[in-house]
Amino acid sequence: MAKTLRDRLLDTIRELGESDLKMFKDKLNNFQPKPGFNSIRWGELERADAVEITRLLVNYYEQDYAVEVARKVLEDMDKKNLAHNLFQATEKAPGGTQQTPAPTSSTMTGVTAGVVTPMENRPDSSRAGDLGDKIDL
Repeated sequence: MAKTLRDRLLDTIRELGESDLKMFKDKLNNFQPKPGFNSIRWGELERADAVEITRLLVNYYEQDYAVEVARKVLEDMDKKNLAHNLFQATEKAPGGTQQTPAPTSSTMTGVTAGVVTPMENRPDSSRAGDLGDKIDL
């Protein structure tokens, strides 16, 4: 079963040591969320463990924004590697936001034996399916 955004967020927060977890909670408490969202109250954060912090993040900010908030807090803590790993992990997680533009004629790709190649660089100029070819994916 693939890990969800929430799972990836929890994994990342669990990687923080005790002192880093305290700093994470402090910075999260002082984080200014975007309009429409409230800050997490210190009373809820103060004694929270990684599981509870994850729950609070998701409840206050919903999954996508919770990941963004956690990444910003980690970057503020100079934990850029953890922030980057969280971004990489959640990009591929179910429910993750894909910020890939819709394909255009210049970005369309063909798949040959599991290898993605730009259509304009393929040796055969005909596109699969143009002549009723069967495509096995």
